[in-house]
Amino acid sequence: MQHFAQKIWICLLSAAILTSCGAAAPAVQETLPPDASPTLTATLPSPSATPEPTPSGPTLAQPPVNRTHYQLDLILNYYSKFGSVSEAITYTNRSAQALPEILLVVPPRDYAGSYQQNNLTGERVAGFREEGVRTYVQLSSPLQPGESTRISINFQLFFPDHQGVFGSTNRQTNIADWYPYIPPFSEEKGWLAYSRQVDETNTIVGEYIVNESADFDVSLQLTDRADLIEVAASAPAVEENGKYRYHLELARAFSFSISDSFFEHEIVQDGVRIHSYVFMNQQEAGVAVTEIAAQALKMFAEMLTPYPREMISIVSADFLHNMEMDGMVMISNKVFDFYDNTPLNNLTILTPHELSHQWFYSLVGNNSAEEPWLDESLATYSEVLFYERYYPEDVTWWWTNRVDEYGPSGYVNSDIYLAGGYNAYRNAVYLNGARFLQELRVAVGDQAFFAALKDYAMTNFYGIATRQDFFDAFSRYSQADIAPILGRYFK
Repeated sequence: MQHFAQKIWICLLSAAILTSCGAAAPAVQETLPPDASPTLTATLPSPSATPEPTPSGPTLAQPPVNRTHYQLDLILNYYSKFGSVSEAITYTNRSAQALPEILLVVPPRDYAGSYQQNNLTGERVAGFREEGVRTYVQLSSPLQPGESTRISINFQLFFPDHQGVFGSTNRQTNIADWYPYIPPFSEEKGWLAYSRQVDETNTIVGEYIVNESADFDVSLQLTDRADLIEVAASAPAVEENGKYRYHLELARAFSFSISDSFFEHEIVQDGVRIHSYVFMNQQEAGVAVTEIAAQALKMFAEMLTPYPREMISIVSADFLHNMEMDGMVMISNKVFDFYDNTPLNNLTILTPHELSHQWFYSLVGNNSAEEPWLDESLATYSEVLFYERYYPEDVTWWWTNRVDEYGPSGYVNSDIYLAGGYNAYRNAVYLNGARFLQELRVAVGDQAFFAALKDYAMTNFYGIATRQDFFDAFSRYSQADIAPILGRYFK
């Protein structure tokens, strides 16, 4: 059985690890890669430097004030694959400069014919221009620092026949990256908006969407045979007047996965509801994944901070990759199909990976287009931390089958636009990223490594962290000279 699990892992890795949108995708509408990644300047002090006292403990960052608020009301006909949406965005200019226009990014426009906008209005909206997935909203007067404005949009969604996080199959509709959003604004770079990258095999390379922490009030109304349909979402629902209502604070996005074929299971770990949604033949694995998730949440709570939400949804994805969302993760249905009730399988590997993104993506944001290693390398390394804790006899198996089998190479701090497509991106950011973190851990020692990792997380909650933030945290706990390691792994 162990040999079989290894063979399945080798066959499925390229699909199972993928954490961007679906493997099959339409052509990119625009190509606007960022400038080449800047040279890494963050290094730890040399051993000759005067050591600073080890901090008594990190201080948890405070939630940002004047967060963007999204009100989203979705009326969905699941069987006709059609949705009607009313959206209101309340946005505050938190920069130090006046904004003559506001950028909206509209991800559904990446799928031809999927988005139809009926109107876009607002108290300061003077007009707008559309450029691919981007809509630039001109304001009647510049939005001054600290000022707020409201933009209202009505649109329709036509879910494509697409195996991915936005689209429908014959047993599931996935609704992620489904509404216009306002990206972060940087006074140095402007709006942090990027183009989707698709390689020559038509595989999407990495995540291109960068989001600030925001608040969400969402409603969902099902119009056809609602009694047959189950809804997985980023937050628990309250049923009210035939609608599901959701409230989620300090999240990067809000997502749904909807099906009339789900089988559900739930357990509670340290007050957190862990709820799985799987298909008929996966019910045993649906129970197992909640138990794996409970172990992972316990580990992350001790290593970083406790999971801050009431519920986490784990969904069997009707496609061949995985994806993290706020409050919800999707794991390939094939990973569930091949679960063998042992730790030597993809479900045990990938569940802690995807759950780690509730910290390294959701709570601690990063620029996933320019610096994807700050979530994906850490998520991949979280897998081996899980094995060290719960299955220490299988750590060597993990390194062999997960990393070494693929001969990873490439710079860990590559962006999603690197040459070579998805395989090169995976090998550099995910797999070489795990090797880098292991070498960093050996260099600074376990005590400093885990203290710095917790410090990095807590001090960058709710923000968009950079590699400078990461190495600054390590410099507070270790004086080790890691320049040789950086020279091998970073450009």
